[in-house]
Amino acid sequence: PFFITAKIIADVRRNALEVLRCPECAGCLTLRAFDETSEVEEGLLTCDFCDRTFPIINAIPRLLPDVYIHVVVQYHADFFRRWQLDPDSFIDRSSKPARTRWLSAERRTIRSYSYQWRKFKEMYPHWEQVFLDSIRPITPSFFPGKRGLDAGCGFGRSLRYAASYGAEMFGLDLSEAIEAARDNTRHLPNVHLVQGDIFHPPLAPAVLDFVYSIGVLHHLPDPKAGFLTLTRLLKPDAPIFIWVYLRHRGRQIAAFSLMRAISTRVPLRFLNVACLAIATGQWLAWILPYRILHRFRATRRLARHIPFTLYAQYPFRVLHTDWFDGLSVPLVNYYRREHVEAWYREAGLERVRIDEDWRGRALGYAPQEPGNLS
Repeated sequence: PFFITAKIIADVRRNALEVLRCPECAGCLTLRAFDETSEVEEGLLTCDFCDRTFPIINAIPRLLPDVYIHVVVQYHADFFRRWQLDPDSFIDRSSKPARTRWLSAERRTIRSYSYQWRKFKEMYPHWEQVFLDSIRPITPSFFPGKRGLDAGCGFGRSLRYAASYGAEMFGLDLSEAIEAARDNTRHLPNVHLVQGDIFHPPLAPAVLDFVYSIGVLHHLPDPKAGFLTLTRLLKPDAPIFIWVYLRHRGRQIAAFSLMRAISTRVPLRFLNVACLAIATGQWLAWILPYRILHRFRATRRLARHIPFTLYAQYPFRVLHTDWFDGLSVPLVNYYRREHVEAWYREAGLERVRIDEDWRGRALGYAPQEPGNLS
C-alpha cells in the first residue's frame, strides 16, 4: 500500500540524515522540518556544536561551508521569504573569508556548473556504458547492499546508475547542478542528495562502503587534497575509484588552454551560443559526412580517414555540452599515471590498480585495519 511505501521511504531518508555532519566543525546536526511528505522537503539543520544552520530545500540539505553558503541565498531567495528567515545571516558567513585566486576560481566553477547542468541535463542510454567504462574493473554486481558516495555528481548521470544497481547513494555537488540531479533521481528512494564541498565533505568519517569521483577532481584547485579528503570517508577495506583527464597530446592541451584563457572570461550565455556554433561546424564538417560514408560498405574505408569523429556515436546535444564543459570551467588539470599513483600511495591505500595503458582510471582500497589512512 502507498502509505507503507511512503513510510519506508521516509525512514530511509531520515536515516540518511544521521550520517550528515557540519562542513565547518564536523558536528552532528539536528533537524527542524518545515514541510515533510515522504521526505523532508524543506527545513533547517542546526549544528549541535557550532550552532550554524543549513537549509533543506527541495529535499536537498545545503551543507555548504561558509565561503559558499551565499549561493543558497542567491538561487533560493523564495525559501527564506517563505519561512521568514534572515538571509543576511547566511550572506555574512560568506563575506568573512579572505578573497583568494582559489576562491574566485571555485566561485566561477559554481556559476558554470550551475548553469551548465541545469541546461544540459538529459539522460541518454549510452551514459550507462560510459559510467561502466569509467569505473572498470568494477561491475554492476559490486553495488547491491552498499552505501556509497558520488563525489561531484553533477546532474546525476553516474549516480542514477549506481543507485539502480542496488547501492544506497549519496550524491554530493558544490553547484546548483544538484537540482538537475534531483530531477533525474527523484524516483529512486535510495538516493540522497547533498549540496556540499569535496574539501569539506558533510559526512561522518568512515561511514561509506565506497567512493567514486568521475571527471571531477581535475577541476579542483587542489585535486590531490580533494582526493585525500574523500579517502577519510571510507570504511576499512572500502574502495575509492576515480577518473581524471589524461596528460597527453601536449599540443591539443596547449591549444585548448589558449582558448580557455579567453572563453572563461565570456558571460556564460554568450559562451553557450559560441559553443553551439563550434559544435555545429564540427558536426557539419566531419561527423555528418562520417555518418553518411560509414553507412555504406563501399565507403566505410574512406570514412575512417575523417578526423574528429569521436562524437559520431552520440547525439548532437552531447557534442554541444562537451564543448561548453571544456570552455567554461576555469580550472582544468591533466595527469600522468605516476601522478595519480602517488596520490593513492600517500593516502595509504592498498591493492591499487591503475591501467598500464593509462586511461585515467584508478582504484584502491582503504586498509583493513582502521586508522591507517592519511
